[in-house]
Amino acid sequence: MISYSSFPVLFSPLSLKHLKLSNRIVHTPVVTRLESEEGYVTPLLKERVLRITRGGVGYFILGAAGVIEKKSGPLLRIYDDRFIPGLAELVKEVHGETDSKIGLQIVHFLKLAKSGYQQKVEDLTLEEIQGIIESMVRAAVRVRKAGFDGVEWDAESGMTLSSFLSLLNKRRDRYGRNMENRLRIVLEILERTRKEVGDDFVIGTRINGDDFVLGGSTLKHSAVIARRLAEEGVDYISVSCGGKFEDAIPQPGKPLDCYSGYSGRRCWPRWYMPDATNVYLAETIKKEINRAGLQTPVITAGKIPYPALAEEILREGKADLIGLARALLCDPEWPKKAREGREGEIVRCIYCDHCSNCDRNFEPVVCIQWPKGSFNAPLEWTPEKRRFTSPIEKEDE
Repeated sequence: MISYSSFPVLFSPLSLKHLKLSNRIVHTPVVTRLESEEGYVTPLLKERVLRITRGGVGYFILGAAGVIEKKSGPLLRIYDDRFIPGLAELVKEVHGETDSKIGLQIVHFLKLAKSGYQQKVEDLTLEEIQGIIESMVRAAVRVRKAGFDGVEWDAESGMTLSSFLSLLNKRRDRYGRNMENRLRIVLEILERTRKEVGDDFVIGTRINGDDFVLGGSTLKHSAVIARRLAEEGVDYISVSCGGKFEDAIPQPGKPLDCYSGYSGRRCWPRWYMPDATNVYLAETIKKEINRAGLQTPVITAGKIPYPALAEEILREGKADLIGLARALLCDPEWPKKAREGREGEIVRCIYCDHCSNCDRNFEPVVCIQWPKGSFNAPLEWTPEKRRFTSPIEKEDE
C-alpha cells in the first residue's frame, strides 16, 4: 500500500498557473551530454528522461537547449524548427507514460576561446542584443510547438542573461547602469514571449541568488530582481547561485570554465559543504516576493539529499518546490521510494563532483556509483549495489 504520510507537503499538489503538478519535486536542468553533436534528441537521452519521470518527479525541466547555432559539443539545440520533431516525440512519450509535467530550459551563452578570450555583455552591439531577444522568443515558440508544458530561461551562472542581470554588467546604455536597465533584456524577452505563446503556457526563469564573486550581485540585489520578475508575470523563479567566469581558474589550451572557481563550487555544493547549503537564498527571495503581495512559486536547490530535509524546507516556508538534479541522476526513483515510505532504499548522491566533471569534459554525464559503463541507474537500485560510498562514510569506516 502506498503511504506518504511522512512527507505530506512534499507530495502535495501545486499549480504553476494552469499546470497542476502532482508533487513538489522538480528536476532542475542539467546538461547530460547524451545529445548528438548536432543537438538532436538521442535514444540515450530519451531513456534518461523517461527513467527519471517514471520515478515520480512532479516537474522535469530538460536542458539546456541552445537558441543560436554555435559549436558546443553534445548539447540540445532549438534554434531551428528541424529540432522540434525529436523533442516532440520525447514529450509525447513522457506524457503518455508518466504523470510528470515537462518543460525545456533554453540558453544563450557568449563566445569563449581556448586562447582565454571571453566575450562580455559590454562587447555586444544593440543590434546583437536585439538578435538575442529574437532568438530567445523564437526558441520559446518552438518549445510550445514541441508540446512542452513550459519554458525556462537560463539566467543564472555565467550565461548571457545572468551577465546582464549581474552588478558586474558595466554597460553604460539602457541595458546597464542601474537595476531596471540590467533587467531590461529579460523583461523584453518576457513581454514578447508572452504575446507569442499566450497566457496558458508556463514561463519560468532560473536566476542567481548570489553571484559569489567580488563585485557581483548579492542576495540583496537578487531579491529585488526576483520580485520585479514576479511583478511582471513570470510563473515561477528557480534559485541557483555562483558559476561565474570572474573567479574561473584558467587552464592552458582550454576555454574558461565558469564552474572551476569558488563560485562554481557554490553552484554545485560538494560533499564537504552543509546540506541545504543554498536554501537561504530561495528563502529570502520568497519572503521578498510574498511581501509584495505575490505568490509566485520559488524553487530551491543545492544539496538536498533526503526527503525529510525536503519536507522540512517546505514546512518552514523556505521554498515552494524542491529542485533536485544530482540526487535524481543518482537515483531516479528518489520520489517514488520516498512516497512509498522506502526512503531507506534511496541511493543517495555523494556530491563527489564526478557528474559535473563529465559535463565539463564533454563526456556523457553519469553517476560514479552506477555499475561501470552504465548510462542510467540500474533497475531495482539499492544502496547495497552501489560502487562507492561518500568521503564522509569512508572516514567513518
